[in-house]
Amino acid sequence: MKTAILAIAAAALVLTTPMPALAQDESTIIVTGSRVERDDYDEYYDDDQSAIGLTRQADYFVKPILVSSDSRDSDTRRAEVTAMLQATIARAEAQGINLVAGRYRLRPLNAETLEDLTYGRGSRPDTTQVQIYARLPVGGRFDRVEDVDELVSDFTKNIPVTGRSYIETRSTVLAIDNPQSYRGAVVEAIADESKRYAAMFGPGYGVEVRGLDSELYFKQASETEVFLYIRHTFIIRPPGRGS
Repeated sequence: MKTAILAIAAAALVLTTPMPALAQDESTIIVTGSRVERDDYDEYYDDDQSAIGLTRQADYFVKPILVSSDSRDSDTRRAEVTAMLQATIARAEAQGINLVAGRYRLRPLNAETLEDLTYGRGSRPDTTQVQIYARLPVGGRFDRVEDVDELVSDFTKNIPVTGRSYIETRSTVLAIDNPQSYRGAVVEAIADESKRYAAMFGPGYGVEVRGLDSELYFKQASETEVFLYIRHTFIIRPPGRGS
């Protein structure tokens, strides 16, 4: 299965708007979410998102790892970053840590796919940098961000340095597999909730829902959960009123 990123923070993944799910894409997607100042229960809620949708456990924790070099010569920087990436891949395989890469869709990273990585610039013009991710399943051994942070921190501390290469990490985010597969469940949640609202007004009240053909979005709902939704509106109609 191809892997896609749906992260909630970190470098190129930090977004202030929710991410739409790509249609018919069986991928792992990084979940993005911006936290706002609310009470603890609603700390991940955004004013632009729908209040009705589906909340479920994420499939993965995703920890961004940045491998960089600040040597003066650009060819030397690239060679040093490559050497450190090779060491990172070898150690990850030995320790059973799954590495992935990609700006949105996450794909497995190994010795064969290393050459597909994009070498970019770090925070300074004379720095070469590559971003990869450690992907760990939510649940079981890893049920808290703290668990993931501790594991990856210990892992990266033992990666051998080549020349002026160095390694950093960013905030842990969440990821889900194939978000489009949950569209039906999201629509069902909208249908159930809108009908429940209509019933509050009395017998015979109906509901008209609009916008169900729009994109599927997802955001972080808690430390381990994601919220999937479709931006929609519904109108409650009294008995005998058509469209």
